[in-house]
Amino acid sequence: MNDITVRAVPTGRMAYQVVPDPDDPVILQIDSKLSRVLDISATGFNMPGGIVSAGRRYPFSLDMPTAKKPVNGYVDALPGKSGESVQCVFVNLSAEEADTIHQYVLIRQKDAIRSIRTGGSSSSGF
Repeated sequence: MNDITVRAVPTGRMAYQVVPDPDDPVILQIDSKLSRVLDISATGFNMPGGIVSAGRRYPFSLDMPTAKKPVNGYVDALPGKSGESVQCVFVNLSAEEADTIHQYVLIRQKDAIRSIRTGGSSSSGF
């Protein structure tokens, strides 16, 4: 029998994270400010620090490259591991909003796999 060991750095988020394509970014509006998303998963995203305060709930809007309309809702802002980022966890997304995010994450995962198979580098963050 073959054993496979997988190790990951614990982040508190229990979903696969992808890095948005820098040429086709996920645009975030939070607390009346625009920002970029550092990574995104089905449960939340990381954003640069200094824009919002950890420990609060914020309304947000995400303009996803693969969606026809923005995803809107609320996130709880938590301190990031490095202090240079803020981890935001989605709060009560509708099924349609969650599906929009899942679709985007799946597309980015496929991009990463395709890049690995072809041996080329892409902007998938891997």
